[in-house]
Amino acid sequence: MAAHRKTPLTLLVGLSTTLRGPVLDAMTDATTVAIVVDQHELQSRGVLSWQVVDAGGRIDSGEFTVDDDCGACQLIESLLPLLETLVARGHWQHIVLAAPPAMEARPLASALVATMPEVEVDTVTCVVDAVLLVEQLSGDELLDERGLALGPPDRRNVAELTARQIEYADVCVLANAHRSRAPERLRNLLLHLNPRTTVVAADPAGVPAGPVARTGLFDFAAAEAWAGDIANGDRLQPSGEGVTTVFWRSTRPLHPTRLNDALEDIVNGVVRSRGVVWLANRPTQRLRWESAGYSASLGTLGEWSDTEHLAECTVVATGVGLDPARLQAVLDACLLTESELATLDWQSLEDPFAGVL
Repeated sequence: MAAHRKTPLTLLVGLSTTLRGPVLDAMTDATTVAIVVDQHELQSRGVLSWQVVDAGGRIDSGEFTVDDDCGACQLIESLLPLLETLVARGHWQHIVLAAPPAMEARPLASALVATMPEVEVDTVTCVVDAVLLVEQLSGDELLDERGLALGPPDRRNVAELTARQIEYADVCVLANAHRSRAPERLRNLLLHLNPRTTVVAADPAGVPAGPVARTGLFDFAAAEAWAGDIANGDRLQPSGEGVTTVFWRSTRPLHPTRLNDALEDIVNGVVRSRGVVWLANRPTQRLRWESAGYSASLGTLGEWSDTEHLAECTVVATGVGLDPARLQAVLDACLLTESELATLDWQSLEDPFAGVL
């Protein structure tokens, strides 16, 4: 008996629903059904609106209610039954899921892979604005300040969301490229943030110049590895067009107070950085380092003894116009000195990160 054929699904993400419109149109043909979710009324009424459309027009519409919990989690829980219904009808050969602007593709793809064997995630496509890309990756504005947060607990910033959408995408559509003075620099920036992605330019009307759906490019293991690969110097892209990625490593621990005092200098000129660090006053803890725009954060990953690695610091940082020597000098200055390594009572050091770790 032949195995049942899975229905390919394309995920469409990106901050601008206006720029996504022509890309969505390019994905949709007579064999495609699309679920389009927007968040225009999320703040005012606490709902995410959705429409189901195909080549013949709108088929259905409705709302998902979002309370004060995780909006992304509730969206996933609400979407799955809708997707199951569309697949069960057997009328379409391809599904497009256009996520709300503040949604990342990773949790959606993970849920689909884990719970819907009748669907095969085929392509993750992210639309970015060539005019605003560097600004979106470089600031510290919260999604909540732009009315885009997926509920009260959502404290992500625009830079973090933009970076994560790019980092998980198989295809990045560079919209408004004709309005950019340096489109090749932007293309290079996208490839530094995600060497897996294929960059497709859009014409002045926003229509993509290459395939954006049914590409077969999605590889769950590879996407998860890149999104979770906190720092790997072997996967750096060569510098060019003003875009540079720096790999910094040290076998010495960081002085917590000096690191805290240097945060602003570290993220200056850096659009995205990820890594693993260890603080002198927390010698057994393996800590995640992450920055997007002007915001940096630390989080607990576990104990060094649970890994095969000796304690160390590794950070990969990407920037436009970034001075690698300056960044490395700033990070080096945060390390314990040789004399401190020999004489200091590490665990007695003041802990400026006690409130977040």
